[in-house]
Amino acid sequence: MIDADKVPALNFKQIKPITSQDFFTPEIIKGKSSCAAGLCDWVTNIAKYYDVFVSVEPLKNSVRDAQNRLDEANTKKAEVDALVADLTAKLAILERDFAAAMAEKEEAEQKAARCARKMDLATRLVSALGSESERWANAIVELGELIQVIIGDVLMASAFVSYVGPFNKQFRDKIINDKFLTFFKNNKIPMSASINPLNILTDEATVATWNNQKLPSDKVSTENGAILTNSERYPLMIDPQLQGITWIREKEKDNDLQVTRLSNKKMIRTIEYAIESGQTVLLENLENNIDAVLQPVYGRAIIKKGKSKFIKMGDRDLSLHENFKLIMHTKLSNPHYPPEIQAECTLINFTVTEAGLEDQLLAVVVKKERPDLAEQKEKLITQQNDFKI
Repeated sequence: MIDADKVPALNFKQIKPITSQDFFTPEIIKGKSSCAAGLCDWVTNIAKYYDVFVSVEPLKNSVRDAQNRLDEANTKKAEVDALVADLTAKLAILERDFAAAMAEKEEAEQKAARCARKMDLATRLVSALGSESERWANAIVELGELIQVIIGDVLMASAFVSYVGPFNKQFRDKIINDKFLTFFKNNKIPMSASINPLNILTDEATVATWNNQKLPSDKVSTENGAILTNSERYPLMIDPQLQGITWIREKEKDNDLQVTRLSNKKMIRTIEYAIESGQTVLLENLENNIDAVLQPVYGRAIIKKGKSKFIKMGDRDLSLHENFKLIMHTKLSNPHYPPEIQAECTLINFTVTEAGLEDQLLAVVVKKERPDLAEQKEKLITQQNDFKI
């Protein structure tokens, strides 16, 4: 058997003139010899095979080379993909480390900023405290002296809150000077040389806050504010000019103030809800009589059951919230209440007298002519609020 791939190319070149003859076909030669026809057919076919082989082999070589280059490229691509995946993983780690480092940096910067602010505040505080050393030394001496007279001062303030509320300025001064001070001196009760109950009951910043809340700045109104805020009994304001109720509305507006009257059908329900939820109730425009159903409330008829406190109102025991406040108000200039009401409530006379009106007008003029004093008051209030915070 002859392998066609091993036949020399020269042989195919030499038989080309013969195979191109018209007579060199198996059909014609078969008429002469069948064996020669078979050989002719084989030669013709192998010549055609050689022609096809010669034209296809370069293409096969090209395909083989291209496949080799593709294999090499795929190998390199796989290496590059592996390298990219490795670099991507390393980049992710670096990005995570960078994010953590940046977060740590920002936290450190924030801590540094906070420390700087604290240091600045501490430096300012130390500087301020350094300048206050002399004042503190004097204050220690003053407090040492005040501790000797605190009993009399507190007793005077308590008596002031308990008894002088219903009177005007003239009678208040007379009660303090002719009654209280005489009693203290006769019984040798230690007290300050120039005792003033307002110095015990309040301070300038609190008074300035009240003035901003529309409480008149005269002395009687300030005394009324001190009595109202320091009394354990619920206050009953005698307020024909409505100055007291204006102050209460402004003062309690952020405490969910409930305003009602005896004529209001929902008055009882309003007070019951306020007792249990700790709201402030303003009972306005009272006449000379107060509904008896309110007596346990303004009389503070508190029932203790364990640690809880209750007020019996009608047929209900109401849980008394510690923030509940009852403020009563009348527009009558000279009301006549039964003794039990005067004993169970703190009557406070907000009636404006001629002297009180002069003080109020003077305060208005000072505020108009000396705005620097008003600004000083505002700073005092701000400092007081900052101190409380």
